[in-house]
Amino acid sequence: MRRSIFIQSLLLLLVVSAGEDDIVARAAERDPIPTAEWPNPTNTGVRPHVKLTRSGDVVADQAGVTISGLDIEGRVYIKAPNVTLIDSKVTSASFYIVRIEPGVTGTVIKNCEINGGGSGNDGSYGIVGQGTFIANNIYNVENGIGVSGSDTLIQDNYIHDLLASGSPHYDGISIDGGNANIVVRHNTVINRHTQTSAVMIDNYFGPISNIEVDGNLLMGGGYTVYSSAQFNGGSVEGVSFTKNRMGRGRWGYSSIVKNLPVWRENVDSATGRTIGPR
Repeated sequence: MRRSIFIQSLLLLLVVSAGEDDIVARAAERDPIPTAEWPNPTNTGVRPHVKLTRSGDVVADQAGVTISGLDIEGRVYIKAPNVTLIDSKVTSASFYIVRIEPGVTGTVIKNCEINGGGSGNDGSYGIVGQGTFIANNIYNVENGIGVSGSDTLIQDNYIHDLLASGSPHYDGISIDGGNANIVVRHNTVINRHTQTSAVMIDNYFGPISNIEVDGNLLMGGGYTVYSSAQFNGGSVEGVSFTKNRMGRGRWGYSSIVKNLPVWRENVDSATGRTIGPR
């Protein structure tokens, strides 16, 4: 029954007529909260027992360090390998709130709350880079997670209440080329806006290979998910969408362009009806 109420409320949000979004009106609205089987405010973000210490900008330039228990008013820039950011809150209207330098590997971001402020943040990303991203609560940004690189696990995150100033194109998770070996598993991604996506996969910056999108709750956007080889960055191969629950975007569940992803056991989140790629 709780799931039914949640889904009905969410679908109501998704069928609101399109038009110029007003940032003040959007800020007054909140996405409905998923039930306990999905990532939500109760099982993501900073764990309840952690006491936070105030901090400004953080630059992690020493390999292998762990950053924990901080309330960061500013950006996090990870420049060294094998850095862990855990049980911390990061609040900033920066373009990149948590940035992992290109080529840096071994990053873990876990149980963090990442808040983009919702204004002065056109184009913003909660997390950008490659690594392991688990159980984070990400909101008030244009894009929740942007993968730049390969060998990345995105699991158990709650990406919601996407909000930005300017002329945003909202994506919960974006994988825009030059990526391989990415797993997106058991996340809640809600995009109540009537454009772009919950998950965007495309070849704008390079080829795509071996992207697994499995067992997520994905809601809204223009299309809920995209898998597109329409650009000139190279081939799009090895993409799969399996066992996801999807709330239909304004135009449909998926936009598949010039590639053939595996599509299996995906269902409509409200009815449980099996849905095909379209």
